[in-house]
Amino acid sequence: MLRSSRVMRLVIRGVLTALLIFIASAPVVYGQQACIRIMAQDSTLNNLVDPPGYKTAELGTLGGVVRAGTGEQAMILIPGLGFSGNVFAEFMEGLADKYRMYAVTLPGFGGTAAPPCPDEMASFGEQTWTNGALAAIEKLIENEKIQDPIVVGHWLTGTQLALRLAIKHPDKVKAVIILAGSARLFIDDTAYATYYGTLEKRVATMDRYFAPKWFKTVTRETWDDNNFLPGDYAVNPVRGLRLWREAAAPKLHVWVRYLCEFNAQDITLELDQVTVPTLKLEPGLEGIKDHPDQNYMENYCHKGWEGYLEKNPKITVKTIPNSRVCLWFDQPQEVNKAVLEFLQDVD
Repeated sequence: MLRSSRVMRLVIRGVLTALLIFIASAPVVYGQQACIRIMAQDSTLNNLVDPPGYKTAELGTLGGVVRAGTGEQAMILIPGLGFSGNVFAEFMEGLADKYRMYAVTLPGFGGTAAPPCPDEMASFGEQTWTNGALAAIEKLIENEKIQDPIVVGHWLTGTQLALRLAIKHPDKVKAVIILAGSARLFIDDTAYATYYGTLEKRVATMDRYFAPKWFKTVTRETWDDNNFLPGDYAVNPVRGLRLWREAAAPKLHVWVRYLCEFNAQDITLELDQVTVPTLKLEPGLEGIKDHPDQNYMENYCHKGWEGYLEKNPKITVKTIPNSRVCLWFDQPQEVNKAVLEFLQDVD
C-alpha cells in the first residue's frame, strides 16, 4: 500500500512509462534538448464518470461497422484503442477480392458515443466496456450470420478482444491474426512486482491508486503531452502524425476507461487456452525500441509476451521489419504477404 505522495510519485514514474511518460524532464525523442513535460492536474475534473450532458450508447453495442470485400471467407477486424474501423481501409483494399470484411469501431472512438461509465466504485478488473465490446461483436456474428470468421485484433484492446473471442468460441473462429498486439502493461523492473506481479495486484493498483490518484484528474493537455507519440504509430512522420491525431481525438474519459481496463488485465494468463491457429505480426520498432524516451514500445509489443507465446504451438510469431504499431501502413506488401501465407496454411 502506498503511504506517501513521494512513494506514489516513484511508483507512477516506473509503471506509466508508455502511458504517461512520467518524467517531467525527460528528453524529447530523437535526441533533442530536454523538454519539460506538462504534468498539470485539475482537481475539479472527474474522468471516471460521464461528462455532464454526455449522450451515451447502450453497453453491448458497437460504434459502427465498415464492410468491405467480395470474398466468401469472413474476416472481422478490431482496431486498437483510439481508432475506428476506417483505420483498416488500406489494409482491406489488398484483401478485398478474397475476403468479406467487417471492420468494427469500439463505442466511443471514431466520433461515436461511448457506453455509460459504470459506478465509480466498480473495479476495472470487471472489464465492463471491454466485455461490452466483446458481446457486441458476438451479436454482429449472430445477426450477420457470419460463419468461421478470421478475427484480426490490433494494438491495445483489439488484441484482447480477438483472443478472448477465439478462446470463448474455438468452434466458431477459424483463425486469429494479431497486428502489433500488446498483451499487458509490462514493467521489467522487478522492484514493481508488488504492484504488478499478479493479476490481482495489477487490478488493485489500478483501482486504488492510478485511477483515483492520476487518471481521474488528469487534464487533456497533460494527457496529450505524455501519451503515445506520432512515431509510435508509423515510421513515416506525416503518417504517424495523422494516426496520432485520430488516436488522440476521442473524449478523455473514453480513453481513460478503456486504458484502465487494459491495464487491469493480462491476456498472457489465457494464452494456453488459444486452440485456433494464430499469427502474431510484430512491428520491428527499429529506431525507437532502444531509444531511452521510446523504449516503452519494446515492452508493449515484445517483452510483455515473452515466455508465453513459446508455450503454445498454435501461435506463430513473425516480425515485420521497419514498422511501428500500424504496420500495414509502413510495410503493406510484407504484411499482406504474411497474412495470406498464414491463411493459406490454415486452409
